Amino acid sequence: MNRSLRTGGFWFKRALTAVVLSGLFSLFGIGAVGPSFVGAEESSEADAAAAPKVSAIWVWDARIVVVDAARAGLLAFCRKHKVNMIYLSAYDLRPPMDESYRTFNVDAHRNGITVQALAGDPRWGKTQYHHIPMQWIESVLQFNRQSNPQQRFDGIHADVEPYLLSKSWKEQPAALLGGYLDLQSKVMGQVRGQGVSYGVDIPFWFDDDTNYRIEWQSQIKTPTQHILDTVDSITVMAYRNFAEGDDGTVHLVALELEYGDKVGKKVIIGQETQPDMFPAYISFGGTSYKKLVEELAKIEGAVGGRSSFGGFAIHHYDSYRKLCGE
Repeated sequence: MNRSLRTGGFWFKRALTAVVLSGLFSLFGIGAVGPSFVGAEESSEADAAAAPKVSAIWVWDARIVVVDAARAGLLAFCRKHKVNMIYLSAYDLRPPMDESYRTFNVDAHRNGITVQALAGDPRWGKTQYHHIPMQWIESVLQFNRQSNPQQRFDGIHADVEPYLLSKSWKEQPAALLGGYLDLQSKVMGQVRGQGVSYGVDIPFWFDDDTNYRIEWQSQIKTPTQHILDTVDSITVMAYRNFAEGDDGTVHLVALELEYGDKVGKKVIIGQETQPDMFPAYISFGGTSYKKLVEELAKIEGAVGGRSSFGGFAIHHYDSYRKLCGE
């Protein structure tokens, strides 16, 4: 396959920011609990009722599905804060973990919450490693086949960030990105007709420079456009703690939403809440729950009328809970 990058500018201008904002958790496929947020304003029921819709939340700690109290706490948090979708870390669906996931999914569905099996590794974008995510995808599908409808995952969510392989990305970005796009096509071929949706996390800068294109499957488009053509939905890691301005979240997701409208795909806007991030403006960690609510309201006011707007996703449960003072 002929793969070439076509650039009209130095599109890597925001790559460093993207690597920082992507979060190190996805590199290892596990979650980590950050330091407790100090000084967070305690949220109230009135605050939560006024909050803009939050569609999803990343949950990286799979131990939550095993411990009854932790599972109940997560679902109570979701009810309070209007979270209706969970990206749930699900690398290992073998016994005895499979029964824990079935129990969790039943409880989530009873609470009106959908659950997407979550996993990822930046190496999965390389062609020689495609067999690993494909085996994982098959494990989720097999899990669903062996489960009743209430026990099943509603979707599959992949967090594959090939640009974190800094040496390979610097030396052969077209080959690595082409392999990543090939993976999405393979996955869609595997899940089509299986009763699950498939969504992926992507950085905002995949279409940051409109002159940046890659030739893939005989079409020259931005990576974001190719991805939206292929998968069911995207979650854009548009990590800023301010909505407005040239570098605010609204601006960062404009092209994704525009193309999503065109092709009829959903675009979910991801926001970060981990504390002690650098630069500080990529996260609401260190601010307050009130600040998060205010900025989400501004974003929704600006883009909520778009047919492609699928709501918000908050990264991640542990830090979001602390930001809410819980």
